[in-house]
Amino acid sequence: MAQSAGKVLEGVFAINKPPSISSAQVLRDLQNTFRTSETFAPLLKQTDAQDAQNRQRAKRRKIDNDNAFKMGHGGTLDPMATGVLIVGIGRGTKSLQSFLDCTKTYETVVLFGKSTDTYDVAGKVVASADTSKIDPRLVEDKLSAFRGDIKQVPPIYSALKINGIKAYDYARSGKELPRELAARDMKVSECVLLDWYEAGQHDFRWPAEEAPQAEKDVLSKLTNKTKGTSGQESDVEPLHKNVGGEKENSNADHQAQRAVLDTPRDADNTHAHARKEKASMHTHTITGLSELPANAPAARIKLTVSSGFYVRSFAHDLGIACGSYGTMAELARTRQGAYTAVQSEDAEFFPAVEYADLGRGEAAWSPRITEVLSAWLAQNPAEQNTASRNNNSSAQTFRHKNDGQNFHKNRSKRRNSSSPE
Repeated sequence: MAQSAGKVLEGVFAINKPPSISSAQVLRDLQNTFRTSETFAPLLKQTDAQDAQNRQRAKRRKIDNDNAFKMGHGGTLDPMATGVLIVGIGRGTKSLQSFLDCTKTYETVVLFGKSTDTYDVAGKVVASADTSKIDPRLVEDKLSAFRGDIKQVPPIYSALKINGIKAYDYARSGKELPRELAARDMKVSECVLLDWYEAGQHDFRWPAEEAPQAEKDVLSKLTNKTKGTSGQESDVEPLHKNVGGEKENSNADHQAQRAVLDTPRDADNTHAHARKEKASMHTHTITGLSELPANAPAARIKLTVSSGFYVRSFAHDLGIACGSYGTMAELARTRQGAYTAVQSEDAEFFPAVEYADLGRGEAAWSPRITEVLSAWLAQNPAEQNTASRNNNSSAQTFRHKNDGQNFHKNRSKRRNSSSPE
C-alpha cells in the first residue's frame, strides 16, 4: 500500500461527488470503504483505543452503525450537484469550519424561459416567459451586474429560519413571512459565460410537472415581498439545506457537518440491511423531466463566489434580468479552497479523489488520499504541546481562511517529482 506500515493517516481531502446522492451518503460510503482498508487500519486502531478510553471516562460518543471514524464534510453539496466535497477525517474534522468560509468555484447551466418552485429542474414549473430576445450578447451584458460586491436575497424555498421556522415551511403552508428575507452581502470575483446553447443544440429538459394554481398563488404571495439581485423581483427557490453552489448557509452547514462528525460507530458490522435502506433514502434521481429537450436557450456560466452564495438564486435572477425566467439545469463545484475536481497542472491545488475509485478497490483510491493526507500531516503534526497549540490556533485550521495558499507554499517541488498526475 502507498503508506508506511503503522502510519496513522488523518486530515482533509476532497472527493468528486457524483449526481443523485446526498453528501451524507458519500460520507457513509467512505466510512464503509475505509473501515476494512489497510490504509486506515492504524487510524481505526487508534480510534478504537480512544473510544475505549472515553468509555472509561463516561465520555462515549453517540453510537452509530455507519461511522467507524470521526468524519465530516466542509460544506454540503445538493444531491443534484457534482464536484468537490471536502472531507475531514480524524483530526482533520477540526479544520472543516475554515472551508465553509473560503471561496468556491462553480459551473452551472441556466435554462431560460421557465421558473420552478425550487429554482432548478427538480421542481415544478410555476411560470413561463418568452425567450426570443435572449442571446449571448444580452446575457454577457446582464452578467456584469452580478460581478463584484452584490446583494443577494436568500430563496424562500430554503432552510433559513425565520422566528425558528424554516422558510420553506412558510412556503409549503402558505403562511405569510413574518418579515422579509434580508439581502446578504456577497462577493463574486468571477462570472463568465463559458458556453451558449441555442434551442435544439442541447439536451437540457424542463420538469414535466406544473405546479397547481393554488401553489402558484401561494408562491406569488410570498415572493412579492422579496427582491432579487440588482433589485429584480424573484419567485422562490431551493429546498435543500446548505450546498456549495446551490444554496449555502454557513451556520446550517456547520451544524450539519458537526452532526455527522459527532456520531461514531459500531464495530459490529451486522447492519448491512439498515445501511442499504438508509442509502436508498439519500439517493435522489431527478424524475419527471419532459420527454424532449427544452425549446429554449441555455448558458453555461462559471462563478467564483464567497461563502453563502446561492447559485439557484443566481440562475433565477439572471433569467429575470434578461426579461424572462431562468432555472438551474446543472451544477458542479469545481473548486473549494485548494481542492479541485478538474485537471490542473497548478501545484497549488489538490485533485479530488474520484468517487468511482471507491468501487475499484484500495489500490485505486489509496495513493491519492495518502499523498494528500501525508501533506496535511506534515503541516499539522499531532505532537504539539498546549502552548504551541494556543499560539498557533489559526495556523492549525489548515490555513484555508486564505484558500490554502500557505498550506501549499512548499509543495510545488515535491508534487513535480512524486505526484501521480
